[in-house]
Amino acid sequence: MSISIPAKKPTWQKAVTIFIMVFPCVAVAAAAWFFSTSPHRGEFWYVATIIAFLLVGIKVRLYGISLGFHRGLTHKSYESPEWLRGMFLIMGCMSIQGEPIRWATDHTEHHRYSDKEGDPHSPEDGFWHAHWGWLIEHRFDRPVNPVFANDKLAVAISRFTWLWAVLGLAIPAGLGQLVGIGWWDGLLWGGGAAVFFANQGTYWVNSGAHTFGTRQFDTDDRSTNFWLKGIGYPISWAVAWMTCGETNHNNHHALFRAANHGMFKGQLDTSANTLKILEKLKLVWNVQWATPDQIEQRQRELKMTPDERKAEALRQHHEKRAKAAV
Repeated sequence: MSISIPAKKPTWQKAVTIFIMVFPCVAVAAAAWFFSTSPHRGEFWYVATIIAFLLVGIKVRLYGISLGFHRGLTHKSYESPEWLRGMFLIMGCMSIQGEPIRWATDHTEHHRYSDKEGDPHSPEDGFWHAHWGWLIEHRFDRPVNPVFANDKLAVAISRFTWLWAVLGLAIPAGLGQLVGIGWWDGLLWGGGAAVFFANQGTYWVNSGAHTFGTRQFDTDDRSTNFWLKGIGYPISWAVAWMTCGETNHNNHHALFRAANHGMFKGQLDTSANTLKILEKLKLVWNVQWATPDQIEQRQRELKMTPDERKAEALRQHHEKRAKAAV
């Protein structure tokens, strides 16, 4: 069942959306300006601290999006204690990408209609539309998929999305004052600039990872694994690191419930690496790892015609029945 979205977005919601899109851009420009005029700009401790604030700010938000909103809430790729699940969802809210339950609803619709009519952010409607433009007409009060509307923890955290977003700016400001770079630098680098790069990484999955790169699976959409050759490889690696492996997007579209999006040699996936550590610590369980056999089988399936797929499914059914009878 498709989620019906009211056509016209109220003016005040458009204004808030544009502000959310613009303020991180202003924060990046302000951070660069204040750095260039800072008396400490040549001091190692200062440069190292603001870089740390930026990188940690990016990763906190994108682990929240990747492990919280995406692999955890939307696709149920693993299970975890409620406190850990809640922490990841709150981290995702700090990216200011909206309520977890509506984010998950949008992503479900993206998979249902990927690169077809009904996809909220298909590059078929233009690269800009897929990257940013779709947000301008997307209502805040759009309907929620019942699966997520019945998720008590996700609903409770979604009610306070804006509180978590403000907290994501206040914490680095306070830490900046505490460690000596000042609250303003903490706010700009660990807050606004980190939001900018984290969100551009997420938007790039919607646009760039449906336009550039390679395809290991013959899915019926334009999804790609954003890995470029030669001079483009360091860029691909940096974006994969920043997005916690989400740019292995063609793999994800082929096996959407898999916890590991990086499925082939050289495909960085820090979210999967983190889940492996958490699994060893028994903090996550029922992790849906895509095995080499499953990957190979899925590649074969996607190359088949509909009749061939039906015949293969029938063969597997008979094979299971024969094993059960033994």
